[in-house]
Amino acid sequence: MRKSIKILSVPFAAMLVLAGCGGENDEVKNPPVKENENQAETNPETRTDNNEKLPFTFKDFQLEVDYVGTDNEYEAEYDTMGAQTEASIEDKSNKHEVHGDEAMKELTPILEKLTFTKDSIDEQVVQEVTSVFDLKDAYEEFDLEVVFDDGTKKEYKVNNK
Repeated sequence: MRKSIKILSVPFAAMLVLAGCGGENDEVKNPPVKENENQAETNPETRTDNNEKLPFTFKDFQLEVDYVGTDNEYEAEYDTMGAQTEASIEDKSNKHEVHGDEAMKELTPILEKLTFTKDSIDEQVVQEVTSVFDLKDAYEEFDLEVVFDDGTKKEYKVNNK
């Protein structure tokens, strides 16, 4: 009897260890949705909204800003992949890290303030993002990748090294 308990306890302990080792989950369970003025039609075959609008003018936003020294990076990510949305914020200089719904709650009011488009001048985009995210101007590198709602991908880079 004792031998069977030992045999069963090993797989159980392994499950606990594996469950505890899972990485951060950036998945947002309740993403923000911009409501349409007119009721949208639903495609019964795919169960998707034909008039679905994204809550922002982009469907992918990946910001990385590096400052002098180690552990002085700021990263913010928002990504929609079909029906799935992911969000995360990692502010190493302030030791602040959030993922999933908590990150989306922090990012939504910030991202809603952004007004740039794919046609905006790069310097204006960098200035607007720096201002809206309340980032210090003394960065070494600024890297922003955005995929707009029409599929256009743009990258904004500044290197002050």
